[in-house]
Amino acid sequence: MKKLFFLLQTLLIFTIAGYSQSQNHYHLDVTIDGLKDTTLLLGYHFGDKKFVTDTAQVDAKGHAIFSGDTLLHGGIYLIILPNKTYFEVLISDNQQFSLRANIDNPLKSLSFTNSDENNAFIEYQRFMVKMQDDSKKLSEEFKDAKSDTTLQNAVRKKMNKLNDEVEDYWNKLIDNYKGKFLGAIAKAMKPVDVPDANIPKENPKYDSLVWIHGYLYNKDHFFDNIDFSDARLLRTPLLENKMNTYFDRVIIPQPDSVTQAAINLVEKSRANKEMFQYVLSLLTNKFQSSERMGMDGVFVALAEKYYMQGEAWWADQSLIDKITERAKAIKPNMIGKVTPDLWLPDPKNKYHKLSDIKAKITVVFFWDPECSHCKVVTPKLKKTYDKYKDLGFEVYAVYTQGDEPKWVNYIDKNSLNWINVWDPTFSSNFRNLYDIYSTPVIYVLDANKKIIAKRISEETLEKILEEELKK
Repeated sequence: MKKLFFLLQTLLIFTIAGYSQSQNHYHLDVTIDGLKDTTLLLGYHFGDKKFVTDTAQVDAKGHAIFSGDTLLHGGIYLIILPNKTYFEVLISDNQQFSLRANIDNPLKSLSFTNSDENNAFIEYQRFMVKMQDDSKKLSEEFKDAKSDTTLQNAVRKKMNKLNDEVEDYWNKLIDNYKGKFLGAIAKAMKPVDVPDANIPKENPKYDSLVWIHGYLYNKDHFFDNIDFSDARLLRTPLLENKMNTYFDRVIIPQPDSVTQAAINLVEKSRANKEMFQYVLSLLTNKFQSSERMGMDGVFVALAEKYYMQGEAWWADQSLIDKITERAKAIKPNMIGKVTPDLWLPDPKNKYHKLSDIKAKITVVFFWDPECSHCKVVTPKLKKTYDKYKDLGFEVYAVYTQGDEPKWVNYIDKNSLNWINVWDPTFSSNFRNLYDIYSTPVIYVLDANKKIIAKRISEETLEKILEEELKK
């Protein structure tokens, strides 16, 4: 059922056109019935963004021409109507064709002259609209069946049949338009076929072993249907959607595995210079700003392997310096590393060394009593500390500012009986060592002071303590 939904959610409302290599300019003759005396825009996709590249004046008969004396980069382009809705045209080899549509329903009425690929893709679009409607109806039937297993199984069979129809249509497009952009798009939209697992059904772990087989194959072959030498795919939503699906929903979010998968994908993209730039840039941005714990390590790996080694040919020195600086800030405090040591005084000027703490779990808590979010988190952390402190849990709370009286007053007023320290001379470099640019921040260390979690909520901390202190 999930596979069916994945297939049907790949519907893209766009139209396809081709052109000959002998052409050196583009000429798109557009007629929109029901439109007059206005302006059309010609745009294009680039990943999840859209850009405008040309304008055309519509006359009293709904006729407009987009033209230019150089060829457009191949990709999915947008004919943008005055009401900001649009339909899409595939620009490939043939960049001289005409199209006609009705303003009330462009997709239903759309037709092309001098573009067989377009007309074939219009039929595909209409087919997919029907498949999507049928899928919604079947989903409602499945929902209404509730606990009726017989009825649910019947609906599943219909869903599987629908799924087969979609796959058959993709396969026909791939075969009939091999070497054409339409074929490349159809192939890119199709998920890889996972071969059957050679596992006896009588195996008591059959289901889990089949799942593992499918996961591992999908992890290694997810991008097999993408032609990384074809830069036209950059000007479609397909590649970025595929990449986000892979890293957000397919691969298990374990830092080492994701790092290797990201590097493997960048290496695949070397088939085309523009593709390499796009894939590396997207992944670098994605993991630098990822909210998933530990994914900043992927950013560090990409920065060290590509940007810091001079492989990012498009990046100027200013960008490389910024990425390098950010990677160096993150690297000392990545998941799995032994935490940088601190040796700081408490309010009575007694020094406490982080590495000397004897505890199964230690939290390093960077905070400021004047910080509004700290005022919410600190009392919750105090309750957690009181609950687990006798089970091998300790808190090393680092005050990040320099107002000693306010700090001490807050400690006394709220009975913060964990280890309270500060850096009155700001000589420990804790901000750089722990990448502290805001508060509060929680780091979780094991008995050997390895970082097992960071930048988490107090609720997540309690779950970790429940699990780790039971061992």
